[in-house]
Amino acid sequence: MMTYTEMEQILQFNDYESKIFMPNEIFSDLQNNIDNPSHIAFAYSYIYFVTWAYRYAKYGIVNELIDQKFIKRILGYNENYKKLDYLIKQNGILEQMDYIRTTKDFPISYSYDEIDGLQFQYVDDFQEYTEYIKALNVPKNFKIKFPIKAFYRDKESEEDNYENGTFFDVERTHLVPFEAFLFCMTNDDLGCTGFYLYAFLRSKAQIFDGYDASIEKLIEHTGIPERTLYRYLDALKKHNMIQCYFDKEFIAGLPKEERRANTYYVNEDHLFSDTVRPYKKRGFKTLKQYEWDKLLEEEMQVQQQMEFLPQKNEN
Repeated sequence: MMTYTEMEQILQFNDYESKIFMPNEIFSDLQNNIDNPSHIAFAYSYIYFVTWAYRYAKYGIVNELIDQKFIKRILGYNENYKKLDYLIKQNGILEQMDYIRTTKDFPISYSYDEIDGLQFQYVDDFQEYTEYIKALNVPKNFKIKFPIKAFYRDKESEEDNYENGTFFDVERTHLVPFEAFLFCMTNDDLGCTGFYLYAFLRSKAQIFDGYDASIEKLIEHTGIPERTLYRYLDALKKHNMIQCYFDKEFIAGLPKEERRANTYYVNEDHLFSDTVRPYKKRGFKTLKQYEWDKLLEEEMQVQQQMEFLPQKNEN
């Protein structure tokens, strides 16, 4: 696995290339179309990366060819691993979902100003500059993935050529800094699933001041199984990527309707820790102990109420 610095250098990353907005509907869209939880996390990370690579025109900057094999390596997989290809191939699941599209034309630079907004310069615009094209060292049949949602949020807007995608309109989006992506992809206990879970919690934390969610709710909204969810929540906490607050111990066997949600907060990248750090963990009670404590509490409340009752005169 690459180090953070190595990946940063390979991708020619700088601080001006941090911001990427993702559509909020992506979490439900992926769950509705992909069954395997780890493949859901991979798909989110893949869409995020190709969106970033397009936004900052990395195809004309990065020394290595940003093809499917390269992206798999960045996401922590062997470049020859085939079990993910059904998601990312031409006419695969992500293309059927209208999140990406295979194309030969790709951006080699970009510009932004207040009048024209975001503009891309494409390789097809430079075909007459043969020496420049040769210097890019791009194979003749090289293709990339066009991030559809970055330009158009739905089919109607694309048909009308109305650019309302995440590059142009950040309504109903969540911001995930690229530093968080780099951090997860260079820590083997995080990877795609850690990044996906962090992004989900971040999307909620940007709406709420702290996100209240039970484990059951997180399972439902992320598609991550319970044991896997606990493992990655633990990893995110150890790396100080998130913080979790709770006001009751974990009680084995407690009915769902009596359980209280945890409150999750996400940290910014400057607070992340490569060194695993201890954190306060939730206490534990048996159901019998909880019921006994509850009974004692009720008895104390009755006694307190009795003290406030008017006393009868003995005369």
